[in-house]
Amino acid sequence: MKISEIYKKYNIPPNLIDHMLTVTKVVLFITNHWKGEKIDKIVMEKSALVHDLGNIVKFNFKKYPEFLGSEMKNRSIWEEKQKEMVAKYGNDDHEATRLILNELKFDDKSIGVVSSKSFGNSVATLNSNNWNLKILLYSDLRVLPWGTGTLEDRFNDIKERMPQYNTRPDLEDLFRACREIERQIQNNVDVSLATIDTKSVKERDEDLLNLEI
Repeated sequence: MKISEIYKKYNIPPNLIDHMLTVTKVVLFITNHWKGEKIDKIVMEKSALVHDLGNIVKFNFKKYPEFLGSEMKNRSIWEEKQKEMVAKYGNDDHEATRLILNELKFDDKSIGVVSSKSFGNSVATLNSNNWNLKILLYSDLRVLPWGTGTLEDRFNDIKERMPQYNTRPDLEDLFRACREIERQIQNNVDVSLATIDTKSVKERDEDLLNLEI
């Protein structure tokens, strides 16, 4: 099944499609410049393309209708699609994604990477030896609603849009862990991670959407 067909089948809103494609481009930028120990580039690409498949179940379309992009005018339709997804997969986005990947018969390695990827698990990710997980988490953190940005940009975005993290006593520990993950990745690529932007991540959307998974 093509990635575009998966996105259509599981009611992925346009903003979320853009997000997953951009995260994939950042992942490919890193893996194309990788000089560290061997990593599974196929797992990396697959995981990035599907890492947020279940996120529609948690969206607040009333508060953030702009996330629908050109589909804002069809908000009521997307709210109905959201209800269908919640009824089938529940309202936990991580669990919904895991259930969808199982339904698609994804390999255990990709499911494991996607299921473990979470900002709230940043300290555990830092302390792991799983480069696939570190790269996916870091790439996800470099993509904001308006495009690519720095880690500090993303931290400010988390504080603004995800207030549940502001009450966590370990928030600064999570930020420090992410900065250290960035340092680790920087030490294993032959290019500055600061050069990651919309110009440097050059893969075409059409090529990614036509990939068979």
